Amino acid sequence: MKSVLLADDNAFILETIAARIRDSGIGVITASNGQEATDQAKLVSPDLAILDVSMPVMNGLDAATRLHEILPRLPIILFTSFADALKGRATPPGVIAVFDKSSRFTDLISAVEECLRSREKTG
Repeated sequence: MKSVLLADDNAFILETIAARIRDSGIGVITASNGQEATDQAKLVSPDLAILDVSMPVMNGLDAATRLHEILPRLPIILFTSFADALKGRATPPGVIAVFDKSSRFTDLISAVEECLRSREKTG
């Protein structure tokens, strides 16, 4: 089963997105901050990571950098309320997309499914 590492410090958002991803038949590992996300990634080697940018302990940008060091082929999606602030700014290696939290969850889930399908094809 494919798995997604999902990190967000907002418990409602974390559980809502996790439930939607699980409904697609994809496993979900959750974390409430960037440090937990990097710790989990070392243990489970997920197929994709979705990170909130603004989190305590370690933010999503720093976590993305660390995840890329740990798992260089891991695709990362940033999910943030500050997507506009990231436009034109360099994102960490491994980041394949940035989604604004105001966008529809179905758009995020579609991107997750597409990313996992393309990873399956490329191995």
